[in-house]
Amino acid sequence: MFSHSNQIAIPFSFETELRAWVNAVYENAVGKGFVRVPWHPDDRTVRRLKGYFRSGLSPAEAVRACFCPSH
Repeated sequence: MFSHSNQIAIPFSFETELRAWVNAVYENAVGKGFVRVPWHPDDRTVRRLKGYFRSGLSPAEAVRACFCPSH
């Protein structure tokens, strides 16, 4: 059905930016002790983080918004 290719798929710049942002969120959350390795977020957390990324929050801001209790 599909032919084999030796080409490497290059991600769009948005995907590259999102991957870097998610890695920074992960490292920040682990570093602050909010999660332990390996961490597998549930669907609700993934949706929240996606919204934070789209809103322009930094990884540190997203970690605070996601894991710190509301006042």
